[in-house]
Amino acid sequence: MPHYRYNALDAVGSEVNGTVAADTRQGAIAALSGRAIYVVDLREAADKEAPSGLRLAWPRRRITLRAKAAMLRQLATALKAGLPLLSALRVVEAQADTPAMRDLAADLAADVQGGQSLSGSMEAHARDFSHLEGSMVRVGETAGMLDQVMGYLSEFAEKDLDVRERIRSAATYPLFVLSLAAVSVVLVMTVILPRILSTVSETIGTLPAPTRVVMALSHFLVGYWWAVLLAIAGGGAAFRWWVSRPSGRFAFDRFLLRIPVVGTALRRVAVARFARTLGTLSKSGIGILESLRVLRDTLGNEALARQIDTVAAGITQGRSIAEPLRQTGQFPPLLIQVIAMGERTGRLDEMLLQTAEAYERETAAAIQRVMTVVPAVFIVLLALVVGFVLVAILLPIVNMETAIGGMG
Repeated sequence: MPHYRYNALDAVGSEVNGTVAADTRQGAIAALSGRAIYVVDLREAADKEAPSGLRLAWPRRRITLRAKAAMLRQLATALKAGLPLLSALRVVEAQADTPAMRDLAADLAADVQGGQSLSGSMEAHARDFSHLEGSMVRVGETAGMLDQVMGYLSEFAEKDLDVRERIRSAATYPLFVLSLAAVSVVLVMTVILPRILSTVSETIGTLPAPTRVVMALSHFLVGYWWAVLLAIAGGGAAFRWWVSRPSGRFAFDRFLLRIPVVGTALRRVAVARFARTLGTLSKSGIGILESLRVLRDTLGNEALARQIDTVAAGITQGRSIAEPLRQTGQFPPLLIQVIAMGERTGRLDEMLLQTAEAYERETAAAIQRVMTVVPAVFIVLLALVVGFVLVAILLPIVNMETAIGGMG
């Protein structure tokens, strides 16, 4: 059984070190945690550190959303246990499940040890941390309540991850159905149809119009498949360029909101995220205007984000939050009433978080409806395409049998 040498902190924050026997690194950490010892550094006793001059600096992989949520939760737990920030970061580094998470925690710890604030370090790692997360941590540092704010942030990250995974799960089946339909149509048009229709065309002089259309498409796909691939790739690149522009993103997101069922689900997701984000930021002590500037980019829809800009402009003129929000016509009346009541009672953060729970349940139901309706639409479209192809095949065969029967 390997032995691990550790540097750690005990329950009162005093430094301790020694060795522990365990089958794995995680087993050693678990054994020490059971003794109320928080690991700062852990390595196999026989390991030798490589000379610093021989270490290669490879680009670090981006941390996943699930790993980041786990990291924030571990950091919040360590801070609430009374550990200093640097020690808490070292504990997270030692307990990291992935190399990317371990490297990120090490970078944050190195920055903090060098005198930089945690929020400044998080903003320097913009690939891994959003502006919202950096803003919340900065407020927590300023107010001296970093442990509480980190707890709010970890809860927000876990809820946001849950919603994202529901959306991803809902999108998987429709995409599978669409891909299967595309492959099936291409296979029929390029392999099966040419063999069938070539025999029929030799027997019948003039083919029906549907058959001629299908044969022309089949010949085009077989002879110019490369042009089709180029057109698809070029169209995809052009679309990505268009939506990368502010005007294109705004137009596309506004179009998405108008699609039946899909638009409703997207709006539900955005409203739930708006309520939870604004409630979390308000609970963390961030002002309303700053909160609106931070949360606009978390909605995932530029058409709704521009409405938030309108609301912020109204607040700067001395108006309440609820009134300009109502005038946009993009947010449900219940949310507006909750905000108005929260402003009057001084419980805006609490009421928004409660409302977010309700909207997240509605979001789950809306996503389920999308998962039910969209595949059905794809199946109907596929059935229409297959039906047209079958008609194109059967018409000349029926005509041929009719002609033979007339000759008989």
